[in-house]
Amino acid sequence: MKPIKLMLAICIALPLALFAQSSSTCYDRDYVEVSKVEYQGGEYSVVSMLRSGERIRAKYFAAEDDYGRAVYDRYQEWQQTNSNIILISSGTYWNEQKIPVGLTIDNGVVVNNSLVYGRMDALTIVYATGGIVVSNLNDGNLKLSGGGVNTSREFDLRGSTDDLYDFVEWAQEQEATVFQTHLLVYDDKLKVSSNNSSTEPRERRFLAVGRNDNGDIVHLIVHRPEHASFYKSTSETKQFLNDYEDIEVIFMINLDTGYQDIFELRNWNCSVNQTIKGPIHPREAANLLVYYFK
Repeated sequence: MKPIKLMLAICIALPLALFAQSSSTCYDRDYVEVSKVEYQGGEYSVVSMLRSGERIRAKYFAAEDDYGRAVYDRYQEWQQTNSNIILISSGTYWNEQKIPVGLTIDNGVVVNNSLVYGRMDALTIVYATGGIVVSNLNDGNLKLSGGGVNTSREFDLRGSTDDLYDFVEWAQEQEATVFQTHLLVYDDKLKVSSNNSSTEPRERRFLAVGRNDNGDIVHLIVHRPEHASFYKSTSETKQFLNDYEDIEVIFMINLDTGYQDIFELRNWNCSVNQTIKGPIHPREAANLLVYYFK
């Protein structure tokens, strides 16, 4: 009888162990799709995230905080209560002191109040609710919501010091996160050309937000391993999103793959994806873009 009882115990314990492993999930696969595609001679690794129901959320750590805590330390502390991580990625540009280039506000705290003129036209706002919007600074027509702001008012941050002051004050009150970066696509139109962008061949990583064929908002991280010019990578990625992914691109911005080429993707069962991975450990991050599931 003892051997039979032992076998019975093993038969019961094994399915329970397998269930315990499979029940550990970081996100619902109905909202996140990971793919690797060859399209018209180019290779694309894509993380597509559906924003319906606001289950997919973004968080951005722009710099070390006032207490001197590094970005990665801040992320690890935050992760203790936000464990369903989808991916982390390096964000925008920074200088030798790891201070972000351009206007930067981190969760309501002003890190750099110097607005860049003539380039880096994408003003990116990461809301405390997890949404991301981008405004074209050249248009001078940024509209805001929340905090009792006049939703019909248009802010021209480059053309009006009053607008810039009021915007910064609003971001502080709303604990918003703001940074500048290169604007590559806006309203489904290409914003770079071969004459005004880097010709240095290198791999590229982009954040695109658009509408799919159902009209749903989709956030996509697109990685192109091919070493190509900024213009070539941008224009071909836009064509790939329009034609292959059937996405109308609301905006597309650049993510840093230079000195802080950081990228870590989780599989649905929370294991680290070994196929799409940046070469630099996240502890070296000067800033971090995080997507997580609620």
